[in-house]
Amino acid sequence: MEQWDFEVVHKRDESSWYMERPHFHEGFEILLPLTCGGSMFVDRQAWPLRRGLLMVIDSAAPHRSFARCSSGYSRYVLHFPRETLLAQGAQPLAERLELGSVCIALSPEHFAQCLDWFCAMEQSEPGAAGLLRRRAAFLNILALVCELWSDAPVRLPPESPSDAAAAAAISYIRENLDRPLTLSELAGECFMSKSTLCHRFKEATGFSVGEYIIHCRVLRARALLRRGASVQQAGESAGFGDNAHFIRTFKRLTGLSPGQYAKSCRADTAGRKEQR
Repeated sequence: MEQWDFEVVHKRDESSWYMERPHFHEGFEILLPLTCGGSMFVDRQAWPLRRGLLMVIDSAAPHRSFARCSSGYSRYVLHFPRETLLAQGAQPLAERLELGSVCIALSPEHFAQCLDWFCAMEQSEPGAAGLLRRRAAFLNILALVCELWSDAPVRLPPESPSDAAAAAAISYIRENLDRPLTLSELAGECFMSKSTLCHRFKEATGFSVGEYIIHCRVLRARALLRRGASVQQAGESAGFGDNAHFIRTFKRLTGLSPGQYAKSCRADTAGRKEQR
């Protein structure tokens, strides 16, 4: 994986932005709303989608959104993997991000700075100068998150209480993803019956336990394929015991086979190198 692997997108919707069910990513997400209206639900917390807020979403944290604005809804979204932070010597920030998501209130000055930095990251100016400006903007965003997180982050009350059992199950799944996991094992770790765990996990995340495990395995496999692992290595390291099952599941959830996904990653990497 490249040391500067990040992706920024400026997304716009005509009048509404609605996710019927939660989703999550292997890497981290930073969301900068540009218009007002609606809510972002992250790990059972409800944050207003409002201009002037900066939302930093933990890797693999289930989240969904509902926004409605007569003039359309607009936001910047930044994705980057943990490895990008480690390559820049920002391990403390990576560890802090993995402890949970946060919504930060920006001053008008900080919002204007963020807007400039997101615009700079979005630019496709060729050559070394453009590349350095995009990288500098990315680092400025991370530096601002580090600075403001220790001050006065906005922690709005969750829509309903967070579920400690679901959080414990999620942590256990992510720490043991490379080996077989059973519902009985998870229930035992959470000191409750299987049916109780299933109910509370679904209520807290929007996923069944099995769905969450499968999605996590596919996200882990995607990260490994991006780093150059073979299809078989990625499947085994992500906890798939059968290669054929891994290929079928990966294609069902991503629309591409693992081989096609790896090939597209290699093509993207080659394209970025040519731009330099």
